[in-house]
Amino acid sequence: MRILELLRQPRAELDAPRWLSRTAVAVVLLVAAAAPLVSAPYVNFDRSMVLVYVVVGLGLNLLTGNTGQISLGHGFFFAVGAYLSAVLIENHGVPYLLLFPIAFVVCYGVGYLFGLPALRLHGLQLALATLGLALVTPAVIKRFEHVTDGQAGINVTGAQAPEFTGLERDQWVYYLCLATAVVGYVVVRRLSTGRIGRSLIAIRDYEAVATTLGVPATRTKTTVFALSAALAGVGGVLYSLVVQYVGPEAFGLPLAIAFITLIVVGGLGTVPGVVFGAFFVVYVPQFTADINQSAAGITYGAALILFIFVLPYGLISLVRWGLGPVIARIPGRRKDSRISSAAEGDPREMVAAS
Repeated sequence: MRILELLRQPRAELDAPRWLSRTAVAVVLLVAAAAPLVSAPYVNFDRSMVLVYVVVGLGLNLLTGNTGQISLGHGFFFAVGAYLSAVLIENHGVPYLLLFPIAFVVCYGVGYLFGLPALRLHGLQLALATLGLALVTPAVIKRFEHVTDGQAGINVTGAQAPEFTGLERDQWVYYLCLATAVVGYVVVRRLSTGRIGRSLIAIRDYEAVATTLGVPATRTKTTVFALSAALAGVGGVLYSLVVQYVGPEAFGLPLAIAFITLIVVGGLGTVPGVVFGAFFVVYVPQFTADINQSAAGITYGAALILFIFVLPYGLISLVRWGLGPVIARIPGRRKDSRISSAAEGDPREMVAAS
């Protein structure tokens, strides 16, 4: 019972020495970079899908975990990125590396336009509005079949590895996903832990106070929604390159539920938690499907119930609980008291700390 009580409590970031944090990151990146060279193509496929979910989850977690805006409609922006990639590659011969900035800009603009009216809503109202977006996505794709090929979908043949690399296609696509995920991780990490991040937390928990202290709540939330949509669009580009096919049935309500499950299981408001959540939504349904085909359908629902009641701060709370006592014994720990006080709930500290 004591363990459950500890895991249900919010906890600040592990105040590990800087050298230890950097060493851990370097080791993880080294292992991630070497893994596809010694793995089978189907293993690289699964790992690439994990990285696709990481890119989408980073944006959605910034929106929901830091700003408190629940969105069930990011599957729409994911579909926009995927279909934009497929159409431009197959019909117009656009180089696949150009698809990333194009999808980012397009989905940022669409997300900003959608966010202007939508983010005047709060809580359940916003969730229902974005749920409607998730429900109509497959129908919209089928409706514009002269562009999307409707039910038939589009096969994507791009992203062949350059000859000088000596890599197979699955390895090259994995490295594209890894590079994109690392860039997204660094950007979102900087946003969520700096002055902007504290402003987002203040808006989430004390919007009236944050507005009084000079934080433009509506503009900030709309911008974050647009950035989150842009990352979903980039994730859609990666999805089209990994799977090599886009069809309307892949972008329905189950995808929206998978995205929400990702950030809840990993840990709302924690950037490292997104990685744990991505592994969960890719691998756990596969394991349950091997046991019983019907079990795969209830995995997400059961996981959401379990984590809401038992581990409300996600899998990352297990890591923090396990490593906390070890790091506490390491000399040279760093701790920013201003950030800690902000995390514990003083809105003035959240906005003013730097």
